Amino acid sequence: MLERGATHYHDPFHWPVLGTSAKDGVRLRCVILREFLMPDRVLVCHTDARAAKVEEISNAAKVSWLFYHPKRKVQLRISGRATLHAADPFADRQWAGTGVSSRLNYCATQPPGSAIDSPSSGLPDFLLNKAPTLLKTEKGRQNFAAISCRIDSIDWLVLRVLGNRRARFEWDESGLNAKWLIP
Repeated sequence: MLERGATHYHDPFHWPVLGTSAKDGVRLRCVILREFLMPDRVLVCHTDARAAKVEEISNAAKVSWLFYHPKRKVQLRISGRATLHAADPFADRQWAGTGVSSRLNYCATQPPGSAIDSPSSGLPDFLLNKAPTLLKTEKGRQNFAAISCRIDSIDWLVLRVLGNRRARFEWDESGLNAKWLIP
């Protein structure tokens, strides 16, 4: 399901919630699952390098992910340690795989969350109301970062009318430990 979520835009697992820790509590936001790397158990999403989640991950690498598939009634709560990639070969490969419309997200002149006087995308004038080209969106590379997260644990829950089922999968130095849980 994670592999499908990473590759199929309309799959519900394509839009997980990523949780980080901040000074004032937990921060949650929807992200796009860009890649699931097996057998390494690595989830990948992209972010603006100036976003608050980058500092939050720098301060506390432990993150949580929430996936929910409403048709299959499957919920995954995933925990792991995140790594930030901005100016390294991993980030370069991720950037190379992005399309023009995704690259626009990193072309805003101000960091995400900056206060402004009126609604705006934050994009510079040379990108507004035009079909952007790959060359014009290259300016966004300086603001691009990839987040990779190695999965440490998965809490799997499937909801059923005749009784839910739940399991926990944890990886440590000795390998995989799996057990059934009461939902």
